[in-house]
This record gives sequence, C-alpha cells and structure tokens, in this order.
Amino acid sequence: MFILSGFAIAGESVKELQEQARFFYNTNDLNQAKTILQKIPEDEKSPEDWLLLANISEEEDKNLDAVFFLQKAILKDKDYYKAYYNLGNIYFSDGKINTAIENYKKAIDLKKDFAYAHYNLGNCYLAQKNYTKAKYSYGRAIRLKADEPSFYYNLAYTYKMQKKDKKAQEALDRYNELMKN
Repeated sequence: MFILSGFAIAGESVKELQEQARFFYNTNDLNQAKTILQKIPEDEKSPEDWLLLANISEEEDKNLDAVFFLQKAILKDKDYYKAYYNLGNIYFSDGKINTAIENYKKAIDLKKDFAYAHYNLGNCYLAQKNYTKAKYSYGRAIRLKADEPSFYYNLAYTYKMQKKDKKAQEALDRYNELMKN
C-alpha cells in the first residue's frame, strides 16, 4: 500500500474513492462514506469531499469538526458557496446570528439565485426581530423559488409581527395552498 499523486490506497484512484463515498453518502451509509473519504489524501480532497465530511460530522453532533471541514473546503476553493451556506446553518443553530448572516451573505454573493440562502438569511433577521430585512430576504427567496411553502409561512409570520394582518393572511393562504399539493 502506498500513496501517489492521483492515486490512493490499494490502487484505487481518488476519483474512484470519491464516487464510492458519494454512493454510500447518497444511500445514507454515512459510516462507510466517512471511511472511504478518510482514505483520500488530504491534499487531494475536493471541496465536496470536505463538505461531505462536514455533513457527516454534523449528523454525529460534532459541529466543531464540521466547521473545520467546511473551512478546509473554503481553503480548497474560496468560491465554494455551499461551504459558506453550511457554515451559516451551523452558526445559526449555535445562536451566532451575526456570523451566520456573514456566511449566508457570502453564499449569496457567490450564487445570487440561491433561494435557501436568502430564506435562511431571512430567518437570521427574524431572530434579530429585524422584520424589514426578514421580509426582504423572504421576498427574494420567493422570487427565486415560488413553490416552497416554508418561505410563505415565515413571510406570514413576519407580516404578523409588523401588524400587517391582511398581508400575513395572504402569505398564509399561499402557504396552505402549496401544502395541499
């Protein structure tokens, strides 16, 4: 057993290991995916490899490891918007709203049409009770993906908090309509 550039343990190429890891990850065999990803030499891991390791770490409730792996993904590709988005999710769940906002904004800067980043940015503003910015972010998310019920639900709540009951009801009606389908 030896490691050469482009090749990993037992003669399997990095590409083959990546394909195997993705297969196991997509079939929810996270332990096997992790084992295979760990066989890939660190300097040959792609940003997606680091992202998968981060996702697995989150599933294992190891958020510090997940942050480390996401930072590795960004070091590999500073324009990898998915890593910033996932960092935003971790920081939001940890109550670090300002840091989450920074990461969601970076994801949006890199991928303007990323509806879920706009939505989660809205959730950050909602947590800060900044209803104007929350409403704007939810509106952007809806313009990008008008068939996502949760966008309307949170928009309805935002309107409700602004005491705009008619607009809140309109958004809630749209939410209910989408939930029926």
